[in-house]
Amino acid sequence: MKVKQKTIIVNNKEAQAVKAINLISLLNAQADLSDLSFKKYVSGFGINPRIRMNELADLLSLVDTLRKHTPFTYIFNNFFVGFMINQIGKEFDLLRIGVNSVVNIELKRKSTEEKITKQLIQNEYYLKFLDVKLYQFTYVSSTEKLYMLIDSQRIEEVDFQVLIDRLRDQRLLEIENLHHLFDPINYLVSPFESPEAFLKDEYFLTAQQSTFKREIMELAPVDVPLFLSIEGGPGTGKTLLLYDIAKDYIRKSRGVRIYHCGKLNTGHEKLKNSYSWPIESIAAGVQPISFIDEDWSMYDLIIFDEAQRLDKQHLALFLNKILTVPVKCIFSFDRQQYLTSQEMKNDIPGYLEERLHPRQYELKNIIRCSKEIQAFISNLFDLAKQSNNQKYTNISAQYFSSHDTAGSYLHYLNEEGWKVLDTTLLKVPAVHSADGEVREDSFYEIIGQDYEEVAVVIDSSFYYNEQNKLSHTEGEKKLKYQQTKVLFQNVTRARKKLHLVLIDNPEVLEKIVNILA
Repeated sequence: MKVKQKTIIVNNKEAQAVKAINLISLLNAQADLSDLSFKKYVSGFGINPRIRMNELADLLSLVDTLRKHTPFTYIFNNFFVGFMINQIGKEFDLLRIGVNSVVNIELKRKSTEEKITKQLIQNEYYLKFLDVKLYQFTYVSSTEKLYMLIDSQRIEEVDFQVLIDRLRDQRLLEIENLHHLFDPINYLVSPFESPEAFLKDEYFLTAQQSTFKREIMELAPVDVPLFLSIEGGPGTGKTLLLYDIAKDYIRKSRGVRIYHCGKLNTGHEKLKNSYSWPIESIAAGVQPISFIDEDWSMYDLIIFDEAQRLDKQHLALFLNKILTVPVKCIFSFDRQQYLTSQEMKNDIPGYLEERLHPRQYELKNIIRCSKEIQAFISNLFDLAKQSNNQKYTNISAQYFSSHDTAGSYLHYLNEEGWKVLDTTLLKVPAVHSADGEVREDSFYEIIGQDYEEVAVVIDSSFYYNEQNKLSHTEGEKKLKYQQTKVLFQNVTRARKKLHLVLIDNPEVLEKIVNILA
């Protein structure tokens, strides 16, 4: 296991700790305490106080059956009950973690071998990051049968002594808060950052994503197009859901066309050129030939990703040509990610709602970055949104008086592996053209992508207005891009660490220091 110390100390400002409990103690408390007292008791262990009675009945059946096979009651020690991974929503019925092994037991009243196998294989994906031997079981209370996952691909009915032996062999790891072991970032896969893992299905959708996908896949157009929209802020998993749906269609050899409303990034290009994905770019100001000559009847699914950047004339042309074609059409967008005044003026999401009335799906839970980074970004753009219980261990800032010294430092960060996202006129290769001018497409290349460590620049053009919200002054030069929107785009690319480089702006630095204090 990656964690070597016996006791894991976690920040006391984190979410409520999930603690291990003795299963007999849990059942005794349920039997002897009032409902209110029982809820308070289990809440102290981080167990959902609304734990269902049928789940406790299944647990009682398992414990009673095990006690018939062994006198060793210590095997019921140190279980995590109903643990759910933060931001992901993946839940495990029973987990017992040792230095040498992990035992996972799922409880079912009734089930099929197919469903049991599928769940345990999924569980293995989430548990393999603990980097120790993994034993997975499912107990079906209606039949009092125990199944074990074998070779990561099939299940077998096993004797209860197999489970007892695995529990007896464990050298338990004392854990103060289980959330410390399960970093949600480990389970997030981007179709663009990790296309191979995406194509191999080495990821799972959240509960909300899965629900939306199931509903969308079941819908079918009749005679006329079926219009759908997927909306969500940065990091809510829009792109993964969208491309997961497209992948299902492609595997079934059904006609698919994906339009990315902007410049294709390296991930797009790899999917398109190496794996023959039907992805095309619709860049602002460029007439897409396919809109004129395309035979839309060839397709079962048409996707517009980052639809808020669509040219309204292109969209109108498309809609006029497709209104009699029975095709499923999905528009994915983020209302927060307007970068130019023209995009805001076009208001494509509003136009779609007014003209098409699409069936709407809104993703609300941020899964890409940590809650720490989420809280900081919220406070950075609005000082009133302070999170008193949040400690910022992965956010840092450094200050420079001049662009020259800051530029040298940014080059250093770039060489150290940080993704440097700079909206000023610093000559950073990742953002600027050969002549030092800001490339017009540079901001669009990072849309839909995320990076482990991100560094962003805040220069003297940013300030806090009377409402304590971060603002930007254009100065003498009228800028094409709305700089606060671009900054928001940049900081929301960070998954694990965010570093702010401030230039000649002591006032904003002071506010940031107060946030981090």
